[in-house]
Amino acid sequence: MTRASLSCACILVALAAACGGGGGHTDIEPTIRFADLSDVEISRLVSAATGADAFQAQGQVLSFDDPFSEAETDCPNVVIDDRTVTLTGGCTMIDGPVLEGSATLVNPFGWDIEIDLGDDQFYTFDQFAIVNSGFRTSFDGTLRIAFGYEQLEADLVADMFGMAVRSDLYFECNASGCDIDGSGVELIGVGGAKVSGQFDTTDRTGEFTMRGEDTLTVDMTGTCVAWQIEGTDRAMVCAP
Repeated sequence: MTRASLSCACILVALAAACGGGGGHTDIEPTIRFADLSDVEISRLVSAATGADAFQAQGQVLSFDDPFSEAETDCPNVVIDDRTVTLTGGCTMIDGPVLEGSATLVNPFGWDIEIDLGDDQFYTFDQFAIVNSGFRTSFDGTLRIAFGYEQLEADLVADMFGMAVRSDLYFECNASGCDIDGSGVELIGVGGAKVSGQFDTTDRTGEFTMRGEDTLTVDMTGTCVAWQIEGTDRAMVCAP
């Protein structure tokens, strides 16, 4: 048994602002065996199931619109057409990282775009990657955030920390919480798990289940994310 305290405050704040649906119909099959994974691999999948990869992908592309920076840069190349922003890499950023691939943002906040508040936001990533000091983080797939931040739907592969994970997520939220039934995550090349459960954004708690060949239960409370493989003593619990 291991002990650790993992921060989930930022995840729950994000979920309070953006959760989504789409019917909840992941095509990821429950093939993974959590007992065969390392703690790091399990924590990586748990993080993806909360929507962390999707929010990181969104935050990464939005960061390229910096209204407070006066630095002149042509990396990424930015093309704006009405409410569509296209970011293209194949270049080196002013502070050193290499940018690869491309991303398209429709109806995003930023870039002095007059967005349509009644329309969804769409993000498409085509092997969009940042290589910094030999470490490569990439995103490939799609993300939709519904008007009013009531839904989030993602089908996104994020490759970071040497692990590629697919997030096939369907979140639907109201003022008090989010339902994530019908979602799934997959550790590429290893296997996948079905995800179901809820987050309560009023008290920053959450409970969800990840079902592969065995089952992982996850409890989120405040700044703690704890998990346990059902029927075993193997767990990650919060330090007292």
